[in-house]
Amino acid sequence: MAGLPCDKARAAVQDLLVEVAGRPERWPPPGGEEVADAFGAWCWVSFVAYADGLEVRDIGWVL
Repeated sequence: MAGLPCDKARAAVQDLLVEVAGRPERWPPPGGEEVADAFGAWCWVSFVAYADGLEVRDIGWVL
């Protein structure tokens, strides 16, 4: 998150992460083998699922 260019970018990524966390039906199968992506208007996150939660592998901001 520190590498994002501004507070607006950090807020957008945080909002997307909250949305992803609240939609387990869109998570990949647990185990950390399969990566899933979620996209916001200006950002994205790549993540894997485990039995006890998510691990974010990448975040990005378009601009």
